[in-house]
Amino acid sequence: MTLRAAFAALLLCACASVFADDKDVDEAADAGRAALQEDLAPPAEAIPTVADHVTAAPASPDQVVLADTATRDTYLRAMRGYYEYRTSGYQYRARVFEWQLFSSRIIFCTVVLLVCAGIYFAAVQFHVALAVARRTNSIATESAAPSEGSPLVTHLEISAKGVVVNSSILGVIILVLSLAFFYLYLVYVYPIQDVI
Repeated sequence: MTLRAAFAALLLCACASVFADDKDVDEAADAGRAALQEDLAPPAEAIPTVADHVTAAPASPDQVVLADTATRDTYLRAMRGYYEYRTSGYQYRARVFEWQLFSSRIIFCTVVLLVCAGIYFAAVQFHVALAVARRTNSIATESAAPSEGSPLVTHLEISAKGVVVNSSILGVIILVLSLAFFYLYLVYVYPIQDVI
């Protein structure tokens, strides 16, 4: 029986039980529910059991093996070494997580400081551009277009030595770069992902 047929049978039986209070209808509804459960349940061989998983712990020895004192002592030393190894592995992983937490906090503080510095420098550039614009507006000039030496002119130079930007909108550029850096940090570095 397919899932769709079992669902249809369950729906029909449920509707019939609303309108009739017959024992046969209840039995049919139960049969439909059982068929639906059977269709939804995975096959028994698909459900893993504890015995299917291979654990790192060694198997328990037989009582015959433990009867010999030398073998038992060797077995107990081996088990002690095994559990000491596992314990040291857990302690190492705990120290790694503690270091990652500490370094994440340092990186977060550094990123916040860089973004705040970028916002501060953008504010300084805005203030300088406003002061220059006020000074330029207060002085009446004959020329309508800004001259080449005017601080309101944007100058962009890209060469093999580097990139030079002189502009009255430098504050906007710094602000955009700071916020883009912060966005990339939040998207690619900061997210915590479950490893288990």
